[in-house]
Amino acid sequence: STKNTVQKNTSSSKKTPQTTPKKAQKEPLQPKQKPIPLYLSKPIGLNTVNTKARDALVNILCLNTPHSPLTGITGSGVIIDPRGIILTNAHVAQYVLLSHADNKPTSCVVRTGSPAKSRYTADVLAFPKNWTEKNAQFIKKETVKGTGENDWALLYITGRTDGSQKPDSFPFMPFDERDIVHIDKNPVLIAAYPAGFLGGSTIQRYLYPSTSAIYTKGVYTFVKNTVDVVSLGGVIEAQGGASGGGVFNQWGYLTGIIVTSSEATTTKERDLRAITLGHISRSVYKNTGKTLRDLLHAQDIQAQLKDFVTNSLPSLISLYTI
Repeated sequence: STKNTVQKNTSSSKKTPQTTPKKAQKEPLQPKQKPIPLYLSKPIGLNTVNTKARDALVNILCLNTPHSPLTGITGSGVIIDPRGIILTNAHVAQYVLLSHADNKPTSCVVRTGSPAKSRYTADVLAFPKNWTEKNAQFIKKETVKGTGENDWALLYITGRTDGSQKPDSFPFMPFDERDIVHIDKNPVLIAAYPAGFLGGSTIQRYLYPSTSAIYTKGVYTFVKNTVDVVSLGGVIEAQGGASGGGVFNQWGYLTGIIVTSSEATTTKERDLRAITLGHISRSVYKNTGKTLRDLLHAQDIQAQLKDFVTNSLPSLISLYTI
């Protein structure tokens, strides 16, 4: 495979994120054995999935503070737990992480709706150290190289931006981390807040969610026998700001999050790609010693957040030079 350039999702950028997994090998799309039923229930249909996905979709907007060496960014995310836990990319969430640095170079909010409106504050709940060690050095560069490997993060909604009490429960999407959900060409729904062709003021005032129903194009692996990356082809979401958006199957399960796309003049000519929930779950275990479901099953999320802030946040921030 070839190495390509990955563009950070900056609110002012006109360029396109792109990636090809370095160690990727094309996996066979058709199983030799008789297909195994994925679920006991019938599909709920992509129209129903679309409604649910839009409710759980968020925009993460981070603006640079005065004299900051960083630029503002916009990205997407999906609420995967009713307590307000968001799954997004590390290359988006790192700006939330850095909002806790001593010089506070950025300030972030979680937005929802159509157009996106500032609703919530959020903090980092879990973050991959192995991704940070490899990529923190590129935070101020306009273009970097990458594959999307280990590019995940969990955020936790801590309150409302207006200071009022946050909801007791949030709309969310369940996830399926089994590799088998990607074994065939599947109809899926993509949902994100793409912003690659918009200016900064438009992003802040008139950013709308976008969804597309497509068939998956192929799967790739970072190692040998795992399904880690899904190719989604040329869709409108193949642009900056869509990173962290969701890929959902016909049963309404989140199966991947958008990470990057290949470079081309138009979105139709690009290849949007997502890392799978299987890859994310494996990476979560490598980084935390717990599975993704273990993290979500914690009874006291506030205690888990405090533990991250005390024991992980300082060392992660120290890896950045800003």
